[in-house]
Amino acid sequence: MRILLPLFLFTMVFLAVSCKGKEKGPVVINEITITDSQGQSATDDSSAQYFRAAIDNQLAEWKQSFQGFQPDSFRFSQRTSFKEKEVQDTADMKELLSLFGPSMVFTSDSSQYLDLFSAGISLERRGKKLVAMSDVDQAVTLCNLKTGKLKQIAFFGPSAGIEEAVWLDGTRFILAGTMHNDDGKPQAFVLIGDTGKESYSWYESTITRAASTDYTASGIRKLKIDEWE
Repeated sequence: MRILLPLFLFTMVFLAVSCKGKEKGPVVINEITITDSQGQSATDDSSAQYFRAAIDNQLAEWKQSFQGFQPDSFRFSQRTSFKEKEVQDTADMKELLSLFGPSMVFTSDSSQYLDLFSAGISLERRGKKLVAMSDVDQAVTLCNLKTGKLKQIAFFGPSAGIEEAVWLDGTRFILAGTMHNDDGKPQAFVLIGDTGKESYSWYESTITRAASTDYTASGIRKLKIDEWE
């Protein structure tokens, strides 16, 4: 009896500690597990709950370009602020809109837009033709037409890039793209941003796109480029 009592007490303490540890596990929002790089829960990323709806609707074509796409395979990895990014000059806005307007993604009230391509592609009209020259780098620009503020909020090298953008509402948006993994395969990732908080959260996955899949971003198609140089 003297032996069983300490064993019973030890078992109860062990179970209590185990249950307490489980309470600090990652937060699951709409079947998407959200934990940051330090293992801390990211409870303030409430916009993740709209991810599945956007994937099935506005980003349906992008989703279909991957093999075995599963929304719940995306995992929160880091949060990036663009609050301190330099505000750029909007003097050439009219010319920019005339060339890249079809590819820009506007909010429902047209007060803000996301520009995925003008920083990495040069467009020139030659007679009736629209000729393009592309760079290996890409920058995503956010413009608020009410305040006249324009800033680059994300930059990518040749191994990664954003292909699609959608607005969830007047302040929140999703940027969807790919980054090459160690095997050189395009791997899906998304950024969920908030213009009010001036930040976006990264969600990475192991979902890859087959080499045989020829995917062209919808914004590029809308530009109706006649020739690439």
